[in-house]
Amino acid sequence: MNFDGLDPGMGEYPPNLHGTMDAGLEPSMDPHLNPNLLQGVELDPEGLAVTVPEQVHLMEGMFSELHSAVSEVGIPVTATHFDLQEEMLWMGNHRGHVTSFFGPTMGRHSSFQAHATDDVRHIQSLETGVLFLSKCNLKCHTRGGLVMFDFPMDEGADMHSLLMTDNNTLLMGGLQNYAVEVDLNTVQETQKFNVEVPGVAIMRQTSRFFFCGHTSGKITLRDLRSFKTEHEFDAFSGSLSDFDVHGNLLAACGFSSRGMNGLACDRFLMVYDLRMMRAVTPLQVHVDPLFLRFIPTYTSRLAIISQTGQCQFCEPTGLANVADIFHVNTVGQLLMSFDVSSSKQALAFGDSGGCVHLWSDAPEVSFNDYSRETDFALPCLVDTLPQLDWNHDLLPLSLIPMPLTSTEQLLSDWPTALATPSPRRAPPADPEILRTMKTVGFIGYAANPRTRPRNQAYVELDYDNYNQVPESPIGRDEEPHLYMVPKKYRKVTIKYSKLGLEDFDFKHYNRTLFAGLEPHIPNAYCNCMIQVLYFLEPIRCLVQNHLCQKEFCLACELGFLFHMLDLSRGDPCQASNFLRAFRTIPEASALGLILADSDEQTGKARLGRLIQSWNRFILTQLHQETQEQEGPQAYRGASSSRCLKEEGL
Repeated sequence: MNFDGLDPGMGEYPPNLHGTMDAGLEPSMDPHLNPNLLQGVELDPEGLAVTVPEQVHLMEGMFSELHSAVSEVGIPVTATHFDLQEEMLWMGNHRGHVTSFFGPTMGRHSSFQAHATDDVRHIQSLETGVLFLSKCNLKCHTRGGLVMFDFPMDEGADMHSLLMTDNNTLLMGGLQNYAVEVDLNTVQETQKFNVEVPGVAIMRQTSRFFFCGHTSGKITLRDLRSFKTEHEFDAFSGSLSDFDVHGNLLAACGFSSRGMNGLACDRFLMVYDLRMMRAVTPLQVHVDPLFLRFIPTYTSRLAIISQTGQCQFCEPTGLANVADIFHVNTVGQLLMSFDVSSSKQALAFGDSGGCVHLWSDAPEVSFNDYSRETDFALPCLVDTLPQLDWNHDLLPLSLIPMPLTSTEQLLSDWPTALATPSPRRAPPADPEILRTMKTVGFIGYAANPRTRPRNQAYVELDYDNYNQVPESPIGRDEEPHLYMVPKKYRKVTIKYSKLGLEDFDFKHYNRTLFAGLEPHIPNAYCNCMIQVLYFLEPIRCLVQNHLCQKEFCLACELGFLFHMLDLSRGDPCQASNFLRAFRTIPEASALGLILADSDEQTGKARLGRLIQSWNRFILTQLHQETQEQEGPQAYRGASSSRCLKEEGL
């Protein structure tokens, strides 16, 4: 946007406008802002504007002020933009800070720093983010404020406008002798087009041409592919302020040269017919035009905005009526930016005092015809979460709930460029294995020297940190070799009193509702696999629906045991009946699955291989027993058996 020829005080901001406030004034109140003139706007203690809770009555078809808000008091609003995908209004100020407001109530949605020092000159919303253009930089942020990419310009660039030519291509122009085309998929410059000095300040597009407005007062029509000049309109002798295109009409406003007196705002709008490529009768208006936009609702009317806040509506081919003028209450500030929503129902004005004014002609205003839902930040859960002691070594981090996200990345998912994999080094091979190894081709074979127990790994532990595990309430004699095992992993021996199990507090060790199995009975090594089978729903449903007349049936006994686990609610259960039926099966004895008491106590049994053999045996036995037919009441779980086959068991 070219502001040459405007009021000289428009671009000059007194030092005390941004510096220390005078004594007796609130820090949030600008000394040049008269509180008595603020209508419809309140300033809260943090310096933010909130809407006065008054009932707003709008007359259908006539624009009236709906709401006003302040982002930063005294910082000029240099760019406003209605989001094309969501019901949001974006604004950018002179210090590079951007803020978004949601809906017609202008509730604050997000606020962040887009550029460090340069002002925001143009805002453009995309499907996945929002583009913010400054003098020499283009940034894309998510609507929440995260940076998606940063595209710096060449040295000496002075960008002013951008234009989306399609979904993935962007054209940028400014006060230099070239325009840049950028591919948003790769964030790379694809082409650079040469233009005449002093460059392109405003850009528009139709299905036939690129329209480029120059600060010299000319408007050029360029080819969509080659960017070559096809036609040229010499609109104003001084400078161009703004122009817009709709259908076959082009309307422009600007400044005329007055010789030694400099530039003066021209109250005649230049209107061009794009079918004949010539000017038609100029349109005289009653305000000093700074911005103009076509608002094609019922007719192709024009909205002409002056820097002092006056707005006039008129037809581009008719006469302007004084009655069609309304005034934006800027409290003495100058308008710096203007935008129209895609639905043509809302207007947004940004002034030099940091205020954004929303006007509408409909009581139920909508910024877009079809807007998607807006994502809001999750409410703060700090007050509802438990206090955690981070110095505790055994603190479970799962106490803090985390939402399950399948589409968004977690904060801990660092990109590959910032993360270095540090895999755990494998321990060196046993020298005995290397000595006895025989190589066949490129594969080495060696017998297991049995120098360490199965699944044992050497890990240094600080055993003093595990003393929080409570001792048994009845007490037990610790064997000498157990002092090296952390108490959390030691075997708990149940010592019965005269009252039996009723005198032992199992809740001291298990505070959940999941039941356990007592390990002190013979062949209790299979308790772990019984628990695994219990949590496999197809198998649990299969055995619980099984019923037969056999005296020793593993499926029946396992179904009764699972039923006990369902009803126990955390109390331990015994697998005595199941293990008694298990010992009566000849195949179990033949496979060596039945252990003697001496083998289990001395630890001679190889439980790793034993539990694998037991798993294969029990699945085969369950399959055989559930397939036998012994009358109408022999088996009632045909559907569960079919489910078991589908699971591959």
